[in-house]
Amino acid sequence: MSTHTPTGSLLAIHSVVVLEEYRRKGVATAMLQNYLELIQDYNDKMTTAGGNGDDEYVPIQSVVLLAKSHLLSFYVDCGFRVNRPSPIVHGQEQWYELEKIMAIPSSVDGDTSSVTADTITKNIPANAEGWYCKTETFKKTFPFVKPHLEAHKSWVHDLRRQGVCITSGYRVDADGKPGGGGLMFLAAGSYVEALEVVLQDPLVANDCVDWELNGWIGQVGDVQMR
Repeated sequence: MSTHTPTGSLLAIHSVVVLEEYRRKGVATAMLQNYLELIQDYNDKMTTAGGNGDDEYVPIQSVVLLAKSHLLSFYVDCGFRVNRPSPIVHGQEQWYELEKIMAIPSSVDGDTSSVTADTITKNIPANAEGWYCKTETFKKTFPFVKPHLEAHKSWVHDLRRQGVCITSGYRVDADGKPGGGGLMFLAAGSYVEALEVVLQDPLVANDCVDWELNGWIGQVGDVQMR
C-alpha cells in the first residue's frame, strides 16, 4: 500500500472513523456499505459504458483494509473476509488483512451478468470424480510460512483457471478471527489422484503444515463451488 496507482484494480481503505457520540448507532455500517455500493455502481457504469472511452479503465476487483481483532466481526458482517494475520507491525496488537471481492459485470455480446475475480469454469465434480478435503494447521512460525502461503494462493488460482474444481480457505471463530486451521476442498477421480494434487501444494511441499486428506461423501445436500 506504499504506492498509489490511479488505474489499479485494488482499492485500499485506510480507516473508517465515527465521532464517539455517534458510535454504536449503525453509522459506520451505513457509511461503509454506502461506499461499497458506490464502488459497485462505478464498476457497473464503467463496464457498461466500455470504460467511458478511457483505455486505462480497470474495474475495482477487491477492496482491502487492515484491522485489529476486536473489529473483525464488524467488517465480516459488512461482507469482508479475513485473509490472514498481517506481517505489518504497528503498536502492540496484531493486525489482520481483510478483503471484499467486488462483482465485475460482463458486457460481452450484451451479457451484463456479474462475475467476480474468483470466477471459475468448473464448480461441481465430473461424473467420475468425488470430493476430497484437506485440513491443516501451521507448524512453523508465520514469517516462515508467509511466502509459501502466498505461493499456495497462486497455486490454487492457477488450478482453478485450468479447470480444476478446488477451493481453499481457513476456519475462524465467532468474531471472524482465524486460528482454526486451513480447509481445502477439491474434486478428483480417486484418493491417489487427490493426494498427487495435495503433495504439490507449496504449504505441504515446504513442510509448513500438519495436514490430513480425507474423502468427503455428502449425506444430506452437496457442495458446489463459486
